[in-house]
Order: sequence, then structure tokens, then C-alpha cells
Amino acid sequence: MKHSPMRGTIGFAVALLAWTACSGGSNGVPSAVQGLQAPLRRVSDDAKALQLSGQYTGTTKDITYGTGKSAASYTQYKNAIGGVLAIKYKSAAVALSVAVLAKGTSVDGTSVATSGSLYCTYSTTATYDTKTSTLSGSYKAVQGCSGGRGTFTLKHECYYKGTRTEDIRPEVGGRPC
Repeated sequence: MKHSPMRGTIGFAVALLAWTACSGGSNGVPSAVQGLQAPLRRVSDDAKALQLSGQYTGTTKDITYGTGKSAASYTQYKNAIGGVLAIKYKSAAVALSVAVLAKGTSVDGTSVATSGSLYCTYSTTATYDTKTSTLSGSYKAVQGCSGGRGTFTLKHECYYKGTRTEDIRPEVGGRPC
């Protein structure tokens, strides 16, 4: 019997559909397969993206909480940057998970903040100044915290050394963490 690649693909698709139909989870909880989604944007290997991995300190000015001290730890793969930002205000402490994309010296993406039972999603945009090694930007609430917004300035204190030679670039400056 002759094997056709198309027949194998169709057979796999049918088996996958049958498997997902039977694995709907229990108690109304969907299976992991049903929850998978394609990424909204492909992460490109932007050779011009600055390598912004490292630790940062600075300030955040929020319309609700006032001015707070900030500390961040970010890591980068290609042009995707993720990490944690912690802010200590006079009246509250806020932790944010950050996921952004770098294009040149611009950084845009999403931050999710939690403080007690408070949960907010922010649209975040920033610019990295290669002369001062400073990331400055703004954020505005898009879900959870109606009207929340503010600005931040973070100084790049040290960088995480990668395994690729292009991970460390002279424009980042600073010292290894």
C-alpha cells in the first residue's frame, strides 16, 4: 500500500479532533489543548533591537498612589522582553508582570499589576535613552483600573550577560549583574 503524506496529515487531524472532543476537562474546566491559541504577533529576530536585559531602579508617578520607588528585572529574547517590576508607594506596594516588544529604542506592550485583590492591565510604552541608559515611559489602564495611568523612569543599573556575543552591546552600558 502506498503511503501518502496527505493521508497521514488528514489522519493526524482526525485523531487530534477526536482526542480534543473527549478531553473537555471535568467540572466545566477546559483541557489545555482547547485553551491553546496562536500568538497575536510573531516575534521577529530584530537585529536592531537593543539588548535591555538586566536590573533597573527608578521612580513611578501614578495618579492614584503618587510617587513610588521602582525596581525591575527584565530579560530579553530577540525583541521580546519580559520581567517583573515592583513599586513601593507610601500607601501600597504593587507588583507588575511586564511583557513588551522592543523596536529600535521604542518599547511597547502590556503590564499586569496586582496589589491585594486589585488586578489591572495596562498598555505600556517607553523609550530607551542610549546615552543615559534610562527607560522612560507611560502607562494607562485598559482593564480593571478605570482611569489609572502614570509615568516611570528606570535607570539600567546592570545587564544580564547572555551566551551570544550580540547579547552585549556597547550602547547598553553599565556593568554585568
